Amino acid sequence: MKNPLIQFKMFFILIADLAAAFSALFLMIFIRYGAAGAGAQIGAHLMPFSIIISLFILNFYIFNLYSFRFNKNTTEFINSFVKSLIISFIVAALIFYAFGNFFTLTPKTNLVLFTMIFGGMDFYLRILIKRFLRNHKIDRKVVIVSEKDNTLLEEIIQNQNIGYQIVSHIEVFDVEKIISQNPDLVVISSTLEKELDDMYALIKRGIIVYTIHKFYEEMLQKVPTEKLKKEEIVDYLSKDRTIFNFAKRTLDICLSVSLLIVLSPLFVIIAVLIKLTSRGPVFFAHKRVSLNDTEFTIYKFRSMYTNAEKNGAVWTENNKIDPRITPIGRLIRETHLDELPQLINILKGDISFVGPRPERPEFTGLLKEHIPYYDLRHSVKAGLTGWAQINYKYGSSVEDAKEKLKYDFYYIKNRNIFFDFLIMLKTAAKVFMH
Repeated sequence: MKNPLIQFKMFFILIADLAAAFSALFLMIFIRYGAAGAGAQIGAHLMPFSIIISLFILNFYIFNLYSFRFNKNTTEFINSFVKSLIISFIVAALIFYAFGNFFTLTPKTNLVLFTMIFGGMDFYLRILIKRFLRNHKIDRKVVIVSEKDNTLLEEIIQNQNIGYQIVSHIEVFDVEKIISQNPDLVVISSTLEKELDDMYALIKRGIIVYTIHKFYEEMLQKVPTEKLKKEEIVDYLSKDRTIFNFAKRTLDICLSVSLLIVLSPLFVIIAVLIKLTSRGPVFFAHKRVSLNDTEFTIYKFRSMYTNAEKNGAVWTENNKIDPRITPIGRLIRETHLDELPQLINILKGDISFVGPRPERPEFTGLLKEHIPYYDLRHSVKAGLTGWAQINYKYGSSVEDAKEKLKYDFYYIKNRNIFFDFLIMLKTAAKVFMH
């Protein structure tokens, strides 16, 4: 279910961003060259800055500035907007530095001025759009037909997205009562055969009918694993993905080799810092579980003292206060640099760049006992990052694992090479956000 209203709002914001960007470009040229010289400069600047504007828009997308599930308050929005703007400027400067001869243009002051004008204009424009949408409440009206104690319904109500407004919640399917609410959507928890004719009557009136499972999945982009049926599990796992798996493995090899070469100086620096600040090996190796429940040895830069797990493995709840973590370990954990040696695991084929994060065998046994279908996350190869990692906090409990499994199942169900690229880009953005 793709909500046309949400898509329209996203498209409207995209058009506003483009309008602000090209207005900023023309204003920058006018300020720099005056009215007399502006005409000649527009032709020289239009093509290279169109590429740069596309880069800015792409970064906005990566930083979730076109998603209504994120940046719900002003602080989060400002944080995402400013960081996206800074990264876009840095990448744009590198592009002009590397390809200046091709563009016959290497702007310095112009790029700074453009970024400042565009940032100011677009920030103010987005605030105005957000206020307009909030004040006018342009939402699709939804009627829920479900029992009151439905756990999915509770979560939907707590996370009502821009674009949906629950106008009524009834427990019994009553077609006349539903029609009187004049809804755009009706969401039902179950379907009885006697109700099919009434549903068809709603559909003929242009009212869309969806199951609560489908609505939950599309709205929150995770799968309600506690409500899954065995038949659905078969559908998840039985699709032929030979081409996807080949493309994914090819990408893993090429990208891991490239990053190992490029980042080799950083490996040396981190290794020296670890050896200078604490006793013990540079690398930390332990067992993890991946595809088909196979165990493998994962590699990380050591971030804890050597006797940290003398009493057994436990979840890390807070990197900032955990006494087992070394000072340098705290830094490389916060920046995720401790994960870099896993590029070796990717090259070996133990894990992929994208997939459910591999868990320790000590924990998987416990989680299988408490979480239905938990072991099915091992039906795909584990990953350095994943959909759960960019949508949910660091997990340190069984409840956290339950929530992350919903995102893992969403990835398993919808995985494709473009989804993998998106997750990798959003992972990079999340690293910069912290």
